[in-house]
This record gives sequence, structure tokens and C-alpha cells, in this order.
Amino acid sequence: MIANMTEEYTILSNKTSKFRNNNQFPSRINTNDDSVPEVFKDYKYPVTAWPILINKEMTEQLRELSYKVPKLIHKIPSLYFNNDTKKIADFYFDGNEILAEFGMMCHDKNVQIGSRLDLTYTDDGFKILEVNMGSSLGGWQVHNLESVIRRNHPELCDDDKSCNYKTRNTLEIYMKYLIEQIIKQVGKQNDTLNLFIDIRDIEDAEKNKHISFFDDLYQKELKKKGLKGNAYTADVNSLQLVNGDLCLKDKTIHGVIFLSLDVEISPEIFRAFIMDKIYFPDHVGLRMLGDKRNLAILRELAQAGKFSPEDNELMLKNIPWTSPVENKTTIFKGKEIHLFDLLKNNKDKFVIKAARGYQGKDVFIGKFQSDNEWEEILETASKNGFFIAQEFSDSLGFMAPNEENEWTPHKLIWGAFGFGDFYGGVWVRMSEVKTDIGVINSATGAVEAIVYEILN
Repeated sequence: MIANMTEEYTILSNKTSKFRNNNQFPSRINTNDDSVPEVFKDYKYPVTAWPILINKEMTEQLRELSYKVPKLIHKIPSLYFNNDTKKIADFYFDGNEILAEFGMMCHDKNVQIGSRLDLTYTDDGFKILEVNMGSSLGGWQVHNLESVIRRNHPELCDDDKSCNYKTRNTLEIYMKYLIEQIIKQVGKQNDTLNLFIDIRDIEDAEKNKHISFFDDLYQKELKKKGLKGNAYTADVNSLQLVNGDLCLKDKTIHGVIFLSLDVEISPEIFRAFIMDKIYFPDHVGLRMLGDKRNLAILRELAQAGKFSPEDNELMLKNIPWTSPVENKTTIFKGKEIHLFDLLKNNKDKFVIKAARGYQGKDVFIGKFQSDNEWEEILETASKNGFFIAQEFSDSLGFMAPNEENEWTPHKLIWGAFGFGDFYGGVWVRMSEVKTDIGVINSATGAVEAIVYEILN
């Protein structure tokens, strides 16, 4: 647990007195600083110029959850649906059995997929709000502003420059993981591994700058393994199968990732993946793994003792009560009750969110809705069929500087990255309590923060 200083939680853990005397700089990072990589200048979200410090216990909790939860989600089709294509189609694919068969074909290849858990820290520890899967995970970008924080806070290193704090470079960790997955999937028959990155959401004028940034980092990590290759981007339909290989013009591609959402998978990419010609984590089966209703399924499986005793306990402790919104009876706090009665009569205790939503869209927190608004939300959710209800897990109030550098309570959302066996670190979004609107998301006005782990 973060140390409680003078009966308050703080983003500086038990190092408050050491850091808080240093307030001779703006509260927000100037993203146009000379030390910031060109591609991240004019970063569109505000970033606090203060570090968030966490102790070893919190680091280990985040590491364990980021490692185990995606692996348990991967077991859902077999443990919960018994690999029944019809049931899987009805639940995840709107009844489309052909799509479900393709999804299971991809899923059964058992490729590792990156994830980000979104969590809140409550008086009962971490609670998992959702699990995001695939390559289009946001939050890694903010680490590229880390140099500004370290310069502003010489306290992050002792006088002898022996650092007692570290922050994890999520993108660098991801690139190392990505290369290992490409090698695992396609082997090292030659010493060249090329990567295709779909970045269609980035404006055309900025694409060269972004792909150059990714290419430099990718080549750097390849070189550490005695390999070479490049990262490319283009229209995804430019990829063609040539003699069984996926090619971009005269370049053979060995890995494909989508940094954009809702990209249509071309037949060429699908076939190359099925033939083990490419590593492709954003396959058709991702629709199953990224569904927010999986949290409810994980709890149900844990209650039935389907995992190891340790994992059952972990899921029941760290996943708040969650249920698909549907006409049924449920168990809440040991009592049987109809779901709609439970939600209608206990508005302030629950959140309703879209099972396939992102960036805080279609998230409705009961305590911020009127009775009439809540009833309309319930009606919409029940008719739609792709919403979940979740017990509201309110963040503790962490003391942090606001825009005026005044220390006030803030609510935090933690984004913890997991890349197979790699823990990719954690990034934070925070919102001042006095301006709390419920949803804490960068796209809805939250301030981002860089996290450092206390080593001693």
C-alpha cells in the first residue's frame, strides 16, 4: 500500500517531504522542450511535471495482474464456452458462426497479445475496471516526456547519481517483446525481420515522422539480437501474398500490427497469419479477448473454482462485481436479486459501460446521473445487449498538484501494460476531485502522469 502520510494518500508515496519542497517549475510539462522527441512535441494531452512514486509492493501487484489476467482471459473460450462455435458466435460475433470459426482458428494459434489493464486504487486495493487487448493501446507515448521530469526533480537520483527510482520505457519493452514474438512465429531463417505498422489515424503530413521514430527504435532492438530489418507503413491493401510470403512491394513482411482501431483485416494478412508467415496479434479472435464482459466471466469462473486457488482468489479480490446487462437474476453481496431491480434501486453503487467501448465513451457512472437519466441508460443498455454493469470502485483521493501547483485531492486511473511475460510498466491519468465528472480519461480532460518505482 502507498504510505499514508499525515492521514492522506499522496502521489509521492512516503517521499513527500523530500520532493514537495521543489515547486519552482510549472505544474505541467512543456512538450516542446528540446529533450522531447520531435514526434511527441505538441503532445495533445496535459502531462503533470511531477512524478508519481510507487513502492515495491504496488509494483509487484501490478506486475502480477498484468501477467496473469490476459492469460486467464485466453482460457475463456474453452473453460466457459467449451469451444462451442455457436455459443461463441452468439456471444461475441452477433451470431455470425463463420466469423466465430475464423476467430477460433486465430485464437487456437495461441499467439501472445499485448494488453493494458485499467485499474483504480481503492480502500480495498487495486480493482480492475477493464482489460484492453491488441496493439492499439494508448498510454505508452507519455514516457517520452520523462527527461523533463527527471531534470525538474534532481531528487530522483542521489547526489552520487546512483538512482533510487526507475521508470519503465513501455515502448522499448514492447519492441523487445514484439521482436521475440516475430521470431517465435516465423523463426530466424534469415537475419532480416521486417515490420508493417498500420497508422492510418495519424495525419498524412505526420506519418513519415512517426514511422521514422518507430523504425529507429525497431532497428535498435533488432541490432541487439544481431538482426536487421525495418518498420514500414502504407495503405494496408498494399500488402500482397507473393509465393506464400506477405510482401510490401519487394520487401517481405514478418510482423503486422494495427495501431489504429477497427482496421479491416485483408484476406492476404489473414492467410499469411494462418500459414505462420507473420506475427499478427490483431487477428479476428481479438474481438473475443477484448470484450469487457470477460471480467464478469472471469469472476464466474473463479467462483466456480476453475483456476488455481491462487488465481481464483486474485480474480475475486481484484475484479469488482461485474455482469452483462440482461434480464436475469443475479447474486450481489450474497443476496439473490433481479439485475434490473438491483441497478435501478442502487444507482450510486454502479457503473454501466459499453462492452466494446473505448476512450471513456459510453461509460455512465450512476452517482453522476439523475434518476431519469439512469433509467434511460438502463433501458438503452438492456435493448442493446452489449453493455456491462459493474460495481463502482471509487479511487482514493491522492494529494497531487493541480494546474496552479496547489496540492489537492485527485482521483487516479492506472494503466498497467502486460506483454506476455514482460511487465511493461504503468501510466496514470488523474482528475482533481473538485472537478470530478466521473470518467477519468485523457480524451475527456484527465491529466497524464509518469510513474517511477521506488527501488530502496
